[in-house]
Amino acid sequence: MIRGDLTLRALAGETEEMRELQRVLEEAPTYAQRITGLPPGKADAQSTYSALPEGKSYDDKFVFGIFRGTEMVGCADLIRGYPRPATAMLGLLLVSERHQHQGIGRLAYAFLEQFVQGWGVCDRIRVGVVRTNKQVIPFWTQLGFAATGELRPYRYASVTSEIVVFEKPLPDAPFPPGASTASSRASLS
Repeated sequence: MIRGDLTLRALAGETEEMRELQRVLEEAPTYAQRITGLPPGKADAQSTYSALPEGKSYDDKFVFGIFRGTEMVGCADLIRGYPRPATAMLGLLLVSERHQHQGIGRLAYAFLEQFVQGWGVCDRIRVGVVRTNKQVIPFWTQLGFAATGELRPYRYASVTSEIVVFEKPLPDAPFPPGASTASSRASLS
């Protein structure tokens, strides 16, 4: 998906992609500090690429690079059908700190929403925000996400907090909330 000079591309786990993904994650130390209490780790790209929730397979996991021209400036991680079959879980949408506040995150989210709608099986997108990263809540609410009232405990290294769950219904959802459908696969360039 391309708009202007911004592109969203599915990553295949190739060596150069992983190197660029790691660089992007390292260029967002404030995020890492807020949610882990630590600077970015040397294996964050591998963790982002391989982490799966229980009961899901790699057929349902999509990791994207967000590119401005040829430079990866951000990344995203999506899980199809989690925690319910009609829900897409956005595990991460991150833009390198030097590229933040330029509308990249908003446009990348629009690409992701379009991608999820292309599956034809999800009626909503879900995101969890760790309270220690509450500064991003206005970003999500401006995109149309609303708190579900669901809170989950969160602990990583020295950070003890909770996750606030937000959801956004997709426009023209293909079926009623809670419906179950067969899985389909879509791809991006």
